[in-house]
Amino acid sequence: MSSIKRTRGRPRGTGLDDGPTLRTVADMLAADPSLKPTTAIRHALDKPTETAVRRLQGKWQHHGAQYRADAQARRSVVPMPVRRPSPPYSPRTARQMMEAHRRMQEALGPSIRAAQELANSPGFMAAQEAARRLQESPALRAAQELANSPAFLAAQEAARRIHESPSVRAMRELHESPTFRVIREAQAQMSRMLGGY
Repeated sequence: MSSIKRTRGRPRGTGLDDGPTLRTVADMLAADPSLKPTTAIRHALDKPTETAVRRLQGKWQHHGAQYRADAQARRSVVPMPVRRPSPPYSPRTARQMMEAHRRMQEALGPSIRAAQELANSPGFMAAQEAARRLQESPALRAAQELANSPAFLAAQEAARRIHESPSVRAMRELHESPTFRVIREAQAQMSRMLGGY
């Protein structure tokens, strides 16, 4: 008679292979982190019995971290579907646009080359340097300071007021009046007549 006492349950090494189900659970949890492991286990089983759920919970408790890491690794290498953008133009329209662009470049080519040569010419560079020196010159700086000085601004304001004053406006109106025009014409005619003698 054997003295070895038999333990409850299946003998060691004869358990069910729950690896595929636990991988499915890990994939569900990787896709939706808010999902609870027990809920994922119930969804992963075709007919979830309490015995099967408890068995998987026990295995998940021991090996869940490894299954989660494997699921994350699988998700990181899944290639995203390549979307090919549809062309915005038909091939014929695209060819016509390319041809128009080529012709425009050919037509503008000499002008662009001439502009580049002018910009790189010694005369143009000298003119740029002269303009820079003029802008930095003491005379121009003094003229700018004078134009912005209170005395110059006051003189401009006084000239504007004189120009818009009633007396100057009356003189302009008198000078442009028909009567004054007749007087000017008579003076010109008399000058011509006297010049003949």
